[in-house]
Amino acid sequence: PVRDLLQRVFAAQDAGGDWPQWFMFFERDQHIRAGDSHGDIVFWPLLALARYLLASGDAALLDESLPFYAAAGAEPERASLWQHVQRALAVIHTRRIPGTQLAAYGHGDWNDSLQPADPSLRERLCSAWTVTLHHQVLHTLARALRGCDKPELAGAAAALQAEAAAVLEDFQRLLVV
Repeated sequence: PVRDLLQRVFAAQDAGGDWPQWFMFFERDQHIRAGDSHGDIVFWPLLALARYLLASGDAALLDESLPFYAAAGAEPERASLWQHVQRALAVIHTRRIPGTQLAAYGHGDWNDSLQPADPSLRERLCSAWTVTLHHQVLHTLARALRGCDKPELAGAAAALQAEAAAVLEDFQRLLVV
């Protein structure tokens, strides 16, 4: 059931690598979805996948071909689940506060009611909570990939672990006074 749920979640991913703030699972409602997402949304499917891989050892899931979400009537692009992960990681990479490894606040975090009065601050502020989630995702996904019996993922695991260390370093340097 968890494998199936992960496949459904990754099939709802936009081709650009992000997910909407909310979306529907049933086929008849699949085009009912939010137009954007808040800063923490992209992390949750990756964390769920990493924890699933650690618990199950089901590295074959990474090779499953899944569609990206496509508008009604459009032909969906397909890619391996690992390629879906790579697109999500690319989104995370572009949503950092310039000159840091800290995830920018964007349109919010777990408390969506806290929005900056000045919208331009969305790219210059961060939530320590989301930065902690960011670190946890990178670290957990690195551990999960190291546990997969796929030597081709060793480089990705090492890169994710290095990135997690850089996020932690900036968290300690800039957010912990």
